[in-house]
Parts: sequence; structure tokens; C-alpha cells
Amino acid sequence: MTFLELKKNLKERFSQAGFEAADLEAHYIVCEAAGIPDREFPLYAHEHLSSEVQARAESFAARRLKNEPWQYIFGHAPFRDLELAVGPGCLIPRPETEYSISLMLDGLPHGASVCELGVGSGAISLALASERPDLTVVGIELSPDALKWAELNLKKLALPNVTFLQGDLFSPVAGRKFDLIAANLPYIPEGDRDNLPPNVRGFEPDEALFGGADGLDVIVRALEQSPSFLNPVGRVFFELDPCNADRAFELASKYLNKPALLKDQYGSVRFLSAYK
Repeated sequence: MTFLELKKNLKERFSQAGFEAADLEAHYIVCEAAGIPDREFPLYAHEHLSSEVQARAESFAARRLKNEPWQYIFGHAPFRDLELAVGPGCLIPRPETEYSISLMLDGLPHGASVCELGVGSGAISLALASERPDLTVVGIELSPDALKWAELNLKKLALPNVTFLQGDLFSPVAGRKFDLIAANLPYIPEGDRDNLPPNVRGFEPDEALFGGADGLDVIVRALEQSPSFLNPVGRVFFELDPCNADRAFELASKYLNKPALLKDQYGSVRFLSAYK
């Protein structure tokens, strides 16, 4: 069987299973199983696959047909210029969060101190630190299962300007102040659970997804506490669900100054920025 024949076979099976991006999913699985960059697929399309590669692709496909996220299956996910290890217990980094990095870095002074709440895989902290080596970044994560992925990624990238700590919100950094507090905390209302794709609700950790009845339980606590941990001209930058962005804006107005809602690359209101 050739690369192309296997891709067509997987595409047909994914299409029958109702996958919207069946061709792309098949493409990624064949390339991952063969260990080739996806952009180089045309160079191999008509070459025959080894039995080992075919078996690996079949294993990947079987898991994907059970709705397991391909990032968990492969064990990694891209995030800006990084390739991060991910797996059960941590949230899979999203393109919207990638976009947020540029917004966070805009105007951030040289040598600034950053605190990220809820690091998950470490995506935000590691991207900020790798793109701005002058920054000092502290990331805090409550879940031990998620923190192990962040620590694994930090070890792999060997960034000297990042530290990860375990705890609830600001509890591990009492008395410290920061120029930027960044967070992608759980923000999905519990009532929206059944509306999520099965690869999300069935695999990614509830504690990283759901923020109570209105999705704002953890975010409210973070907004209340943030002023005590900001430098005089410090800024918070939180990712939100578009459905609760207006409510988050109202809450931020109680505790912080100059709140603003910002859009993601798709035009949805996705981020909250505010100052001490």
C-alpha cells in the first residue's frame, strides 16, 4: 500500500464517521505514522509503506474514530513556534490562544515580570518566555496532572526564565507583583457541556474547561485578587468565552481600570484586558 492509498482509505473511513475534515485528518495520521513533515507528503505519495508504518497508522485511526483528540494520540501539539507535549490531564492549546500571545506582548516593557494562572501544557508561559528572553515568567497550575505536562515541556525547551509552581491562583506567589497577569482559565458554562464536540467533552479535563453555571467562577476570583499582585502600571489579560465576555467586562470594571474587550483572529470577542 502506498502513502496515497492509505490516505484515501482513511479519508473514506473518517468521512463515513462524519468527520468534517476527513481529508486533513487522514493526511496528518499518515504523515505522523511515517514520521515525515506533512508538507512533504507529495514527495512520498506513491512510495510503498512498511508494515510498521501501516500498523501505526491503523492504531492512530482506531483511536481517532473513538473521538480521541489527535493531539493526545500523537502526544504533541503545535503552538506558535513551539511543539508541545500534551496528553490526558491537560488542555490542548487552541489557535485563539496562540493569537493572544501577540496581544500580550504588545507594549510589554523590557524585563517585565509575568504571572500566568492555569498553565495547562505551559503554552502561554513558554511562548512568552521563548519569544521574549528578557521576561521573567512564573506559571501557576492547580492540577498535578496538567503541571507534569508543563514541566515536561519546560525541561525540553530548557528556558531559564520560566518557573512553574503548583497552587490555586496566586497562592504560591504571595507578596509578589507582576507587570502582566495572563490567564486562560476555565470559562465554559456547565450548561454548554453537551454542545461541545465529543473529542473535547469526552477527553479534555473538566477542570480546565468548565467554570460553573456562567463559566466565570474561577475568573471572578482571579479578577478580585489581581490588583494585589499587579505593579502600578500592570495589566491583566484573560481569555474568555464570547458568551460571557460582557459579564466579565462588568466584573473587571469593579476591580481594575481601563477594561477592554478584544477580538480573536476570527472576529469573536475573546479577550479581556485591564489595568491596575
